[in-house]
Amino acid sequence: MITVIDIESKARIPVPEGRVRHILAPAEDGTRVHVAITEVDPGKTSRLAPSDRTQVLYILEGRDARITYTTAGRTAERAARRRAGVYLEPGEDASVTASGAPLTLLLVAVPKHTGKATGNGTSAGYFFEEAELRSLVDEKRFRERTFWVNKETGLSGSWDLQLGRMQYAPHAHSPRHVHYPSTTSSIAPEHFYLIEKGTGDVKHDTGTLAIGPGSLVLIPAGEWHQLVASETGFDYIEFQAPFDFVTTMDHDPLGKNWYIKGTDDGTGQPTLWVQS
Repeated sequence: MITVIDIESKARIPVPEGRVRHILAPAEDGTRVHVAITEVDPGKTSRLAPSDRTQVLYILEGRDARITYTTAGRTAERAARRRAGVYLEPGEDASVTASGAPLTLLLVAVPKHTGKATGNGTSAGYFFEEAELRSLVDEKRFRERTFWVNKETGLSGSWDLQLGRMQYAPHAHSPRHVHYPSTTSSIAPEHFYLIEKGTGDVKHDTGTLAIGPGSLVLIPAGEWHQLVASETGFDYIEFQAPFDFVTTMDHDPLGKNWYIKGTDDGTGQPTLWVQS
């Protein structure tokens, strides 16, 4: 069953750097993914310890931050701001320090997906700034997505998760679709939308759920769904794990097509993004 979680309903728990809200937790919610939002007070540091999980730390709000991270045995430090973050493989660590302004951080952590070989892809973490990443547009040109983590963008060799930002124009919508495990995975894929801006509905087989800023829409495998924006459009974070699933569209097969923004295939159209 599709569930809409109100992030503001989650308790803020005091921690040394500020406050944390656990939005999804394996023990309480029966998921494989952990999602938390941490508020970091000015001058404080939030630390992400090494883990046996793959982790992504992302700045939802704030400026003048400093991210220090250790990947492949090397430590680096970067100035960071809103919509920047770091991807970490198991065993790697990071910290984020707020300067004179507070920060709001998103943490997503998932188990390592061992069911599919990474091939020649890198196994090291990396820093990213969303504005510098490649974006994709859909067939109708009213949806745009930017992946922070995706095996087929070349950033990471990991099949552990797919994560990034999606933006909808006013009244844009996804095709009605459903996700299942692929033939190489026995793990049911988990999927959520975290709405930052805009209002609309998520439609499912037995009804419609209204969503808006602060909604986390948790969609189990096998649940048909369609996201429909109101006149406000949508700006949200989209997650799937593991990145080892199949998608079926209903009556809109071209809805699966995405094109590389800013390119030209020689006919005046953007180049089709080839995905497995």
